[in-house]
Amino acid sequence: MYLLQINKKGDIHKDDNGVVLVPEFKAVLDSEGLGQTAMKWIALIYDYESPYRHYIEKERVKVVSKDLYDTYHWKGASRKEIVEASNKYKELQFDPLDEQLFAFNKKINEFTNLIDKMFLSEDNAELLQKLMIGVEKILKTRQALLDSIERRGSRQKIAGDKGLSFLENRKKIKEM
Repeated sequence: MYLLQINKKGDIHKDDNGVVLVPEFKAVLDSEGLGQTAMKWIALIYDYESPYRHYIEKERVKVVSKDLYDTYHWKGASRKEIVEASNKYKELQFDPLDEQLFAFNKKINEFTNLIDKMFLSEDNAELLQKLMIGVEKILKTRQALLDSIERRGSRQKIAGDKGLSFLENRKKIKEM
């Protein structure tokens, strides 16, 4: 995950800066009856790197709720702390390229559903052909967007715990 560090057991590191420095996340962890699983629920739904990212958000909520709480409609989802932490997570995750990709994927899905439901006849064959050409153009543009996202590199957590670089060390030694 990008904002939160999740260990190999699937638990959130409670002392991770991404959790304790964001008041909305800390409120979820400190709330009675919520804790780590609720924070994991938020991350699995709203993180761009989530393994559930291929679902639309409404379906993602259901699937993650079912996987974590064994119900499609987790009652905790409407709690104030969860809503605020979810909004904060979305805000911190914002990336225009990812938002454009999401929009493209949504439109491609709509086109696919429209084409799938269309009955092919001589009267609408030309319309169907235009739709398919339009989808092809959208897919090319989407691929250019994907290439741009890949060029920006993988997301990395910002870490301030690294040592000084070689040049910084030399400068520090000279100053002494």
